[in-house]
Formats: sequence, structure tokens, C-alpha cells
Amino acid sequence: MPDTPVLPTRRSLREQERRALARVRESRTGSAAAMAVPRPDAAGPAPTARPSRVRSTVALSFAALLAAATSLSTVAPGGSLSSVQADAIGATGEPAPTPQELLTASVDVPAVSRDGYGATTPEQLAQARAEERAAVAAEKAAAAGYRTASTYTNNTDSAVQWPFPVGVPISSRFGPRSSPGGIGSTNHKGVDFTPGQGTPINAIAAGVVSHVQQSDAGGLGVYVVIDHVIDGQAVSSWYGHMLTGSPLVSEGQPVLVGQPIGSVGNTGTSTGAHLHLEIHEGSTPVDPYAWLLARN
Repeated sequence: MPDTPVLPTRRSLREQERRALARVRESRTGSAAAMAVPRPDAAGPAPTARPSRVRSTVALSFAALLAAATSLSTVAPGGSLSSVQADAIGATGEPAPTPQELLTASVDVPAVSRDGYGATTPEQLAQARAEERAAVAAEKAAAAGYRTASTYTNNTDSAVQWPFPVGVPISSRFGPRSSPGGIGSTNHKGVDFTPGQGTPINAIAAGVVSHVQQSDAGGLGVYVVIDHVIDGQAVSSWYGHMLTGSPLVSEGQPVLVGQPIGSVGNTGTSTGAHLHLEIHEGSTPVDPYAWLLARN
């Protein structure tokens, strides 16, 4: 096995560098003295000084010395000091510099809860927010004296909404039925909601008010009609049996979805306080419950 070559120590490198610089100074001094005393009998112009090659030689020697000095900080495989480092420590009494190290830490990142919800997808996040809003609306409705029921859940982000922000009791649905009290129709064209007299009624969608009946003339009593365009189709919503003097809108007025338009009453042909809601597609009444459930 060949012997490991012995590299020079820092001290020896510095000594070699010092000697090389001394030789350069001596050569420069001799050249300057020779040029300062010209020969009187010399023919022709005085000789010009030629660039010395000593500078190039010294520069190359200095670069080699720096490269050798840099190698002193290497570490032999296995993490032990190399023979060069051992020589350098023995010669200078100072340990050779160690190579730079990149230290990384292992950090346990806690799970991030988005907006306070434990949702992991946009759909779950939207559902969580809707449920929170529904809970807040239910608390407000209870504080306002609403009668509530689990008949539906209103999505307040939808362009089409229920006439009340929370589920309320339903006393009569769309279609054939027995006449209530012998005075109501047997072919019911709407759905009757019974949250209690005076409960605010909201527009089910954005639109324009087309009719307001302020006086009780029987039938639907005090009522409001709003025209909409939904999914490219002309639709109208009818709000019957409202409280006298409660309508908050006028004909030709634009309204927004969820905007209060009046209050639940007992006007017209009615056996108790309720909202009679009709949905007409064109001129044809359709089941308001199924229609709203499909769009909210």
C-alpha cells in the first residue's frame, strides 16, 4: 500500500511565502539599481525595462499556497482528523477550522383549523358555515318569538330562499285537501306557514313588486306579488293573508332576496294567522315547498 503523501503545514507554507516575497523584493532592488546608472559609452537609446516574469510566478505560487492552506480544513472519511490537520495542530497549537454544517430541526406542525372549523374541503367548509348561520338565525328567531319546526333549513347564501330564515310549522300543503273550517279551498294552490302573527315575511328571491293589496277584500286579504326571473324563467311569488298595514313595499319597487316585505296576519278568507305562499311559473301555480327545496 503506498505511503500517504505528507502535505506542508501552515507554518511551512507561510515560511515559503515569506521567502518568495523576499526574493521578489531583492530582484526588484537589483533591477532598479542597474537601470539608475546608464553606461556613458553605450551606443543607441537606453534599454527599456522589460516586464518581469517574477510577478506571474509569485502570483501562481501564492494561489497554490492558498489552495493548499484551504485543504487543511478537510476531514478524512469516518469523521477523524486527517494527517494534514494533525500536523497543523501540532505546528500552530490551534485546531484547524471545521467545515460548515447545515443543521435542520424536525418540527411537528399542528393541524390547522380553517376559520375555526374542522373542515378539510371547500364543500365541508361551506356546509359548516351554513350550519353556523342557521344556528344563529334560529337563536334570533327564538328571541323574536318565532314558532319554529324542522320543516326545512334555509341556506342564506342561495339566490332563492325560504320566506322565513328558519324552519317554521306548516299547517297545509299544496294540492287537494279538505276545506279548512268549511270556508277554505279544496284545491290548495300554495303552502301555509304558521310561525305566529306579526312574524316578518321575507322575499324568496330578488325581483320587482308587481302588486300590493293594502286592504282586506276577502280571498287572500292583504297580499303582495313579486315578479322574478329565475333560471331564465318568469316566476312570481304571492304572499297572502298579511297583517293589515304591514306591507313594506310598493308597486314597481325592486327587492332583494331575504328582504322583509310585510308580516304574517289573518286577513281575507282565513281561519288563523298564517302566510299563504304561492309560486307561479308563468300563470301556473306549482308546489312551493318542492320548488324552494330544489333551489335553496
